[in-house]
Amino acid sequence: FNEKAVPPKFRKPEKRPEKGKDKVNITMYRNGWCQSVNITCERAKRASLDFPGKIDLHEIDTANKEALKEYGITDALFIDGKEVFTGPPMSFDKIKKKIERRVRKNLIA
Repeated sequence: FNEKAVPPKFRKPEKRPEKGKDKVNITMYRNGWCQSVNITCERAKRASLDFPGKIDLHEIDTANKEALKEYGITDALFIDGKEVFTGPPMSFDKIKKKIERRVRKNLIA
């Protein structure tokens, strides 16, 4: 222990993804270490294939220090600007339903 030690701070998000305009925006931040996020993101990616032309899919590799610095988010999944809980991994069907709901809302709007 050292009295001059600086206490650790949680990283704060610098940039959050926004809601899509003409398509549903799915943004995945992952550095590869968290298996729960990896599984959830892979399921989201696979589910998005069921909605061709209606999804904007963005993958951000936060193992890249510049990307981590720019966004301030290490591991997360966002669907149209809303963070999706990623632990424990969400089932494929549940993620697909979340995406489908957003796609339907975009069609109505």
